[in-house]
Amino acid sequence: MAISENDLRAADVTVERALQQTSVAQDWLSGRYADQPAESVRYKGEPFTFTVTGHPPENAAAVVDVIKPAIGVLERMSNGKIRVKDYWGASRHRDRDGVAALRDGRSDLAPIYSGWDAKSYPLAQGLQLPGLFPDSNIGTMVAEEIYADYLRADVERQGLKMGRLKMSGPYHLFSTQPIRSRDDFRGLRIGTTEGIEAAVMEALGAQAVPLSSLEINPALADGRIDAVHLADGSSEVFGIGKIARYRTALGCVRQCLEFGLSDRFWGRLPPDLQQVVHNWLRAEAQAETQIFYGVAGAKARDRFLERGMEFIYLPDTEYGRIMDTVQPLVDRFVAQEEEAGRPARAMLSTIEALNEAHRNKTANDLMMEAIAEPVARINE
Repeated sequence: MAISENDLRAADVTVERALQQTSVAQDWLSGRYADQPAESVRYKGEPFTFTVTGHPPENAAAVVDVIKPAIGVLERMSNGKIRVKDYWGASRHRDRDGVAALRDGRSDLAPIYSGWDAKSYPLAQGLQLPGLFPDSNIGTMVAEEIYADYLRADVERQGLKMGRLKMSGPYHLFSTQPIRSRDDFRGLRIGTTEGIEAAVMEALGAQAVPLSSLEINPALADGRIDAVHLADGSSEVFGIGKIARYRTALGCVRQCLEFGLSDRFWGRLPPDLQQVVHNWLRAEAQAETQIFYGVAGAKARDRFLERGMEFIYLPDTEYGRIMDTVQPLVDRFVAQEEEAGRPARAMLSTIEALNEAHRNKTANDLMMEAIAEPVARINE
């Protein structure tokens, strides 16, 4: 998928436009669709406690604007039979300890990002391939649609269930010095995750420095890295927008940011509450993608500009050089995964077909689909 200066500028929508595009997600978060038919929740026993944990601070936009309102929606959808305790700022466990926390009972829903652990989630690394998805809303829907057939085995062999998959907004470069051409990547130390994203930076001549979300701010502030590769909303959450002086629009990589679900918690739920949690997670995934990367991303860009950050958009010739350089990573990924016996070629073919099926749907269309026709088979 080609990247152009006009496309990247058009993707940087205003706050007003982002709010218009996400009205259904806002309605869902307000509880408009939360009330269930009386017969859908038959369980009459004591409420279940659902422990939700994460590493963003409690005042982060994703927490305040999405997850906390969504928690209220879940409690209503379950008729009060699921009650949530949530912990933020890595106060319950370290950011990268989500898998262990889900196993040992510290959490029931926690980050298990595939970008933090390429060995455990080899096929999921393909979701980072350059230019794979037209936008994050379609990417989230498609990632959830392919999960059962291509990604579930790697999650469940760790003793987990899947909470939700969420594709990030496009990743850009936040730097202390300007990046104005393909050649300016050479020698830069860029904070990334592991896997494909790191490989993209290395292909462009940079040194990829794998860091977690909580490690990137001090690394940039201390000069241990020259730039961070991250989405707009995330850059604001983790304070990168207060340090970086330049934002170079790149947009060729997105991350899949998965939250895992405790197998113990899931197994304790009766079937009716399992269905409630399943449906809630499908809508939460789409709402978080739209509100955090759409609305909060637009607000973050406004704050970057207010602080004097310079926005850089490269000429199309430079974007062409970048995509020509990183395109071989697609073939390399397919060859390596197929050699290991994993169906990378079929997965990418399925993604391409699903992208096309959703291409003309608006964000509001996708959100309504997540509410009314949630993806099935996630944790069957």
